Amino acid sequence: MNARSLPQSGLLVALPLALAFGSGCASRTAPFNNLDDASMTILKLQGDQAAGNPLGVGGGGFPIPIPGLTQEQQQQIQQGLGQIPQQLQQMIPGLPQIPGLPGTQPAAPKFNGYTILGTSYGDEDMKDQILDLFGDEDSFNQNRGQCFTPGMAIIFTPADGSPNVELMVSFACNQAVGNGFQWPYPANGLTPESGNDLRMIYQRAFGTPPPPSGA
Repeated sequence: MNARSLPQSGLLVALPLALAFGSGCASRTAPFNNLDDASMTILKLQGDQAAGNPLGVGGGGFPIPIPGLTQEQQQQIQQGLGQIPQQLQQMIPGLPQIPGLPGTQPAAPKFNGYTILGTSYGDEDMKDQILDLFGDEDSFNQNRGQCFTPGMAIIFTPADGSPNVELMVSFACNQAVGNGFQWPYPANGLTPESGNDLRMIYQRAFGTPPPPSGA
């Protein structure tokens, strides 16, 4: 029987099948479905630290607030402290920098308050693997810790100038979170498979992978 003699009911069945085979695998969940052309940056983070710098040393804030002083007065005192190393350097040539004083050392680069220990850019295969993982709801479950110490961040910069899509992964706490977009799934804990895949990606980017959660 040729295509002309195929009953209309047969055509109705064949058409969806042809479309299914022609469309390939299921599409990724937004926003991961529109990042094929985005550039990707992977960061190694020092996750076992508090985000930000509560004492403010080297970070532009006064270490200990003084009761009774306005914010402007405390900023003036901070600026004065920042000039101490330069004044000492002028008074005593050759004096080494004094660790811990404001203005003596450039602040370490940070991402969302966490110190950056390394940077990698991966390749297209790695990017596809990451997008497939985060674009699939089955990569996540409710099994996560009640903590968050991110050891890796992934930043996608869209080619069209749209805002970055940022991810942070905490291996020790078995979870991932997103920045700059609404998390699309009801859970953000890593399944054993997705956690292992992300550790392998970390290993390819930075070397020895972090231990799994609870190790």
